[in-house]
Amino acid sequence: MNLLQKSLFHSLNRNLNIQLFLLLLLTGWAGWTIFTRMTIIPPDGTMLLFQYITKLWAWNSLVVRIAVLLIVLITTIGLIQHFQKDRFSENRTYMPGVFLLALLNCGKFLYTLTPALITVFFIALIMIMYSPNMSAAKMNVRIFTFGLIIAIATLLDISAFGIVLFLIMLIAINNVTSFKDILIFLSGMAFPYIWAFSIAFFCNGDPIFTQSWRDLSIFVPAKSFLGLRIIDYVAMGWFIFATFILMIRDKKLLDNKLIVIRRAFNNVNLLLFSMLVFLWLGIVPLPMALLYLLLPVSHYMSIAVSQKRSNPFVDLLIITMCLLLWF
Repeated sequence: MNLLQKSLFHSLNRNLNIQLFLLLLLTGWAGWTIFTRMTIIPPDGTMLLFQYITKLWAWNSLVVRIAVLLIVLITTIGLIQHFQKDRFSENRTYMPGVFLLALLNCGKFLYTLTPALITVFFIALIMIMYSPNMSAAKMNVRIFTFGLIIAIATLLDISAFGIVLFLIMLIAINNVTSFKDILIFLSGMAFPYIWAFSIAFFCNGDPIFTQSWRDLSIFVPAKSFLGLRIIDYVAMGWFIFATFILMIRDKKLLDNKLIVIRRAFNNVNLLLFSMLVFLWLGIVPLPMALLYLLLPVSHYMSIAVSQKRSNPFVDLLIITMCLLLWF
């Protein structure tokens, strides 16, 4: 077969053994980076819970490094399971995990521990737990749990409020949401805030709790935008361009699929939109803030190579994206 007609990733998608080998290789690369090169951003301007993580890092960084590796592993496994659950591929595939780890490593997103990585982990948890077809009673329990997860995430990272927008749109579009459901969600979200404020109150820590909000740095990506290197602008521009090209291609590939699959794809688009809006709010500078977008981008890549139609242009998009992120 002519090389111009042959897609590398499309062929790779058919071989589970090579995928597993790449997963192990990329996981080892991620683990090596976490334990030998990872640093942590300064606590100044971060959310209160992340400040405690920086204190734990100063006390024993090994504990935090192990936790970060577990976060990366759980996020990767959860992404693979979610991709399969939504039936984006007719056959079993590990490509979502391969692409996620490749982006994490090539983009050097594991060189510095930021709140973004933890937010991505919480997004993965929600994606694993959510199903539009679950019973009303089970959904009520899950909605409360989602509120808890999101509130904890927002106490770690201000950009995690993007998950609130994502979940509201997700439930509103895929479920008939009653006023009771909204109250359940808000109750779940309010609980960690009430708990944190209560602990601070009884421990005379109110000034610390409120001061952390006053000192919070926001809009750091926007402030850092003009101070980037030329290669950073090129990498981010190509990242966004390639993402939307893959999104358009995937939509065309899924047009003839079942409605539940198309709906699941729209949910991925909602996630991309929500995090693209709220990444500008937080403390993570560009281009490191692109980490917030890696879950939906990994979906787009995997869908593009898991369908029957092969296209070497997809390989070009993915490989150049990884190379530019590395530089």
